[in-house]
Amino acid sequence: MVSTVDTTLHVVDPKNPGAVDEIVHLGDHWNEEGLRAHKKEILALNQEIGRLFKRAYSYLAAAHLFLEEVRSHYRETGAFNVGAFDKLALDLTHEIFAGQTRQTDNPKARHLFATAITPDGTVSYLDTIVGHLKKRYIVNGDDGTGKTTLVRRIMDAALMRGFDVEAYHCALDPSRIEHLVIPGLDMAVVNSVEPHYYKPQNGDVVVDTMTCVRPVSDPVLRAERDTAREMYRRCMEEAVDFIHRAKKVHDEVEAYYIPNMNFQDIEARRLKVLARILELAEEVNGQ
Repeated sequence: MVSTVDTTLHVVDPKNPGAVDEIVHLGDHWNEEGLRAHKKEILALNQEIGRLFKRAYSYLAAAHLFLEEVRSHYRETGAFNVGAFDKLALDLTHEIFAGQTRQTDNPKARHLFATAITPDGTVSYLDTIVGHLKKRYIVNGDDGTGKTTLVRRIMDAALMRGFDVEAYHCALDPSRIEHLVIPGLDMAVVNSVEPHYYKPQNGDVVVDTMTCVRPVSDPVLRAERDTAREMYRRCMEEAVDFIHRAKKVHDEVEAYYIPNMNFQDIEARRLKVLARILELAEEVNGQ
């Protein structure tokens, strides 16, 4: 397997340099003298980028906190029927895997993201991932009604039955699995939730977890939930705004680098790296 990693915002040290890992240092192709002439400006801009990202992460942490408040609503009010949910999960598991034969004794789970929080807001590639599949189970329901728990139970059931899976995690809380693809069944379980609602297509099966909760009649409790949800949305808006501002400042930094980069040499380096990757691929395929 070959992978490439951009270490601009997330430093990744090579674990086995030379033996397995190779470092491509594009600093070999910049004009150091030209960059040093703007050292003061570059340092100030990078400091501002760090400040803006720190603010963005604070708002994302607050958004997660308020979303957890929303999710706790049905549990803390006693409105969530655990027994009904367990039956729903079991019935769905039986429906998906009935008559299916075991695929492998060593199933693999790929952990990925279908959405991202970007300078332009939340971007989703969910339709690209699941739109072409033969069948989709669309899980509808309010936050806190067990939707991600349902997705994880289906994933566990798939792995126990020897099916490889693709697990797509939440961009705000990567510990939560929002969507699941089982390639061997040409099927997906999609959590239709803000901000990545998914409109059912012909042949899709809609699973509604709201059937496992009873309405909360107390207007004070409902108001608490609604306030927490509004605070979550507000914090997400603020976080995106700070990320957007950080991107604009980052563009200012790039304005100093672009005229001081030898892109002709970089293109030659790219072709060299590509040739090396193809060479490694041939070695792997030849084993």
